[in-house]
Amino acid sequence: MPYKAMLVALAFASVSLLSACDSEMTVYEPGVYKGKHDETATREAAQQRAEPLRERALSGMTDR
Repeated sequence: MPYKAMLVALAFASVSLLSACDSEMTVYEPGVYKGKHDETATREAAQQRAEPLRERALSGMTDR
């Protein structure tokens, strides 16, 4: 492949790859959660999970 044709192909590949990039930027504020609300991350959900996990942990230790 001639040198000029290789340069043209490389330039075309570079331009096509760079044009595919998304130019939008998300700006986050420190200390502010902007995601979807997670029902499993609430205090009530954690308290509901605590007792079954405690029982399972204690049942695993009783056979020793």
